[in-house]
Amino acid sequence: MVLAGHVRAAGGRIQVTSVWSASTGLARHIWWLPVLPSLCCKPLQLRTCRTVPRRCVEPISQLTRGKRSFYNGCFRTSLSLAIHRSMGAAAMAREREPVPRNNEKTTREQLAKVNIILPSYAPGQYRIVCPECDGGTNREKSLAVGIDDTGLALWICHRGTCGWKGSGPTKVVGTKDEAHTNGTARPTKVAKEMKQNVKPQPITIESLALQPPPIEVVEWFHERGISANTLEKNQVRCINTTGDVVIAFPYTREGDIVNCKFRSVDKKFWQVLVKAMVSDFCKGLILACVKGAEKVLYGLDDIKNSKEIIIVEGEIDKLTLYEAGYTNCVSVPDGAPPKVSTDTNVSRVTSDGAVPKGSTIATQDKKYEYLYNCREYFTNATRIVLATDSDEPGLALAEELARRLGRERCWRVKWPKREGEAAVCKDANEVLQYLGPEAVRNVIETSELYPIRGLFQFSQFFKEIDDYYHLRMGDERGVSTGWSGLDSIYRVVPGELTVVTGVPNSGKSEWIDALLCNLSRDYNWTFALCSMENKVREHARKLLEKHLKKPFFDAPYANSISRMDKGAFERGKSWLNQNFFLIRCEDDELPSVDWVLDLAKAAVLRHGVRGLVIDPYNELDHQRPSSQTETEYVSQMLTRVKRFAQHHDCHVWFVAHPKQLQVWRGEAPGLYDISGSAHFINKCDNGLVIHRNRDPDAGPLDQVQVLVRKVRNKAAGTIGEATLRYDRATGEYADVI
Repeated sequence: MVLAGHVRAAGGRIQVTSVWSASTGLARHIWWLPVLPSLCCKPLQLRTCRTVPRRCVEPISQLTRGKRSFYNGCFRTSLSLAIHRSMGAAAMAREREPVPRNNEKTTREQLAKVNIILPSYAPGQYRIVCPECDGGTNREKSLAVGIDDTGLALWICHRGTCGWKGSGPTKVVGTKDEAHTNGTARPTKVAKEMKQNVKPQPITIESLALQPPPIEVVEWFHERGISANTLEKNQVRCINTTGDVVIAFPYTREGDIVNCKFRSVDKKFWQVLVKAMVSDFCKGLILACVKGAEKVLYGLDDIKNSKEIIIVEGEIDKLTLYEAGYTNCVSVPDGAPPKVSTDTNVSRVTSDGAVPKGSTIATQDKKYEYLYNCREYFTNATRIVLATDSDEPGLALAEELARRLGRERCWRVKWPKREGEAAVCKDANEVLQYLGPEAVRNVIETSELYPIRGLFQFSQFFKEIDDYYHLRMGDERGVSTGWSGLDSIYRVVPGELTVVTGVPNSGKSEWIDALLCNLSRDYNWTFALCSMENKVREHARKLLEKHLKKPFFDAPYANSISRMDKGAFERGKSWLNQNFFLIRCEDDELPSVDWVLDLAKAAVLRHGVRGLVIDPYNELDHQRPSSQTETEYVSQMLTRVKRFAQHHDCHVWFVAHPKQLQVWRGEAPGLYDISGSAHFINKCDNGLVIHRNRDPDAGPLDQVQVLVRKVRNKAAGTIGEATLRYDRATGEYADVI
């Protein structure tokens, strides 16, 4: 059968009139296809004498029933598409006019140059995985490719983070230079002529055929707390499509409509970008196709010259803020991303369009190009309130906006809970519906400064300060060492660094082991030990002797005291295993400070250790750049150690030997005598010197002096001296009475 007819635009729809040939019986059908008249740059015409089976020709209202007839971006609905859905791709291919095989071959070769491989190169539309972005993690078929009857291929990736688009060459009659031979995205000679012949038309509410919202739409908004006056002030309109009412949100800049977003009442969105309109061939019909429009914020004109701007996630939230009395509010056009982008080099929005060196160019930042397009509107803004949704995508959007607009001028809202419920309101409109406009205003006025890493207010630590004042933690002034004579000048405070020094064989490691045993006994503290001068078995012997108060062996040093029995020994092993964790390098390489701190962090997280011992400093690997002095290296190393102690609330004892004393007469060294750098005393919180008497004439040989030479925290100690008695048989230390 033969179909002949014509198409005309009327009342916001396209009227298609068909006349059947006499051989099948004269018949006449009128089909209506919803479309915007302003997009019809010139009369639409059917290609005449197209032969199709009778079963495939039905009213379009039947062909598109139950499907969206209003498409994203531009109007892809056409008579040929409707016929294609009905009769199937294979039947349509048979009815299509023959295309020269050499055109298909040229198209195949040129598309292959840009890695576009199609199942067929006949005229039609295809969806494949984008070769540029690989379809994301899900390898979705996001690349739409269309080939017309001349062999011209157009493609675009619909993933927001990609957006790759272009056109492939066709075989054009003319000079060799006019033919496309390199696969670049240039339009054909025919397409150029078409663009030159089409002039952009002014876009207004009237040309878009938008109408005031009917009563059912007004009531729909009223149920959400939004009045008819708010709808009118924000130019909310509607359009009727085959009996279904669709809400329209015009996007304006300086009063001119540059975009229009449509929404059905079941929250399906699509946009019509209307800045520059051209015509193109599409399966026998000349349809309006929209290209080159910019994305902008909804309500953009409302924030001109504003010092305070509120950004929300959707148009209805923008209307909600207007209802609550805030006119300085805009909505993003594309909603929220699923998660925060991994691109750490995004450019800041600046009014002069400058892009920092090394940052992502704004035109490549497709998802957020609306910020770049509207950058001049943020020039005077000193307070930007991010009122995005409370779900994970909403939080991701707030982070992305803060990164681009500058965290230092951003605030974030904290949505309240619904009355009598544990659930937090999702967005501004839920607050308006459940709690009223006053609650919306309270949320905006009490918004918090957007957190900037490393910048805090004291109010963020008030709870910790309160606990410190009321001594709720129990260790605010440090915990007891177990020796009353020492507690008055030195107490162990979590999160501090204590540097311990002394001449060789003065008992530095022995005293630290005794201190750890006291803390384990009195406070159930656990420890990580990086003791590189001790064999594991020797270190275990020293700890067990102090804990069980018995010598490990029947040896001369035991002074006839019986050694620990097997039962005590087994109990001691269990105590060791529960309270001490070893950090040891199992190969021949020297461990670095960073290696030790990484394992100590693991011990904190896995075993909850409260103390770390690094003994001694000179057993670590201290390689440094040739341009760095030892003093600079020690300063940076101790800074890392202190940072670990503070972040993990863990006390660190760092043993460092003094440098070789030229003339030593038995006196105690000072902290400035530590080998390496004066930073050992400058950086530490506490500085101790352990000194043992070696002269019988000067006093008992079993007495050990603990010299406190530095205390940063006056609430935990002071400079002074304490004397302890050392029991050589058990390794214990006791107060000298």
